[in-house]
Amino acid sequence: MKLSYLLSFFLASLVITSPVATPNGTDDVALTTRTTTNDTPEYKAAIAAHPTLSKDKYYYFTIKWPLGAEVGDGDQESDAELKALQQQLGFEHIGVVVGQITETVSGKGKNQKTTRHFNASLYHMTKKNKVPGDTEFKHSKYRADAKHLKFRGETSNKKANSVSKAGKDYVSVNDIYKVQGNNCNDFAKAVMNVLR
Repeated sequence: MKLSYLLSFFLASLVITSPVATPNGTDDVALTTRTTTNDTPEYKAAIAAHPTLSKDKYYYFTIKWPLGAEVGDGDQESDAELKALQQQLGFEHIGVVVGQITETVSGKGKNQKTTRHFNASLYHMTKKNKVPGDTEFKHSKYRADAKHLKFRGETSNKKANSVSKAGKDYVSVNDIYKVQGNNCNDFAKAVMNVLR
């Protein structure tokens, strides 16, 4: 009998010290929200050219029109000029793309969405007319297309904002288009000097 009391006492002490699982126990689980990220075509084009771009920083790139592509934007280069330029440069046309990487968050909770964008402008120079061959400064909002960007460097907000003035100044001084010495590539080099 003493043995049965001792055994009962021992078993009772085991039950008291052992944790017992409750059927509706709550675990400490932190809820996580998944943010949906949407990358614009312009952001994808910039990241493809340089994968380590940072939010809120300014960058500049060159963009080349491949051989045979139409320049558009009212360009009046003759076939002979285009052929000479193609032989000299190896491409049809070049421009400079300057802009800032941005991230915009919208929505709340499970509906939160982050949009990453490359907010940029395209700057280039065209030939305005066949005779006398005036140069014309062109700029527009950059829209990604089949032409690839080539990373050139990081710049500042102040320098990025000065590109338009630099482009206009270049065209006012170099007002007549020349295949040798005053073409789209010469313009691009002058604009990039402002961005360095």
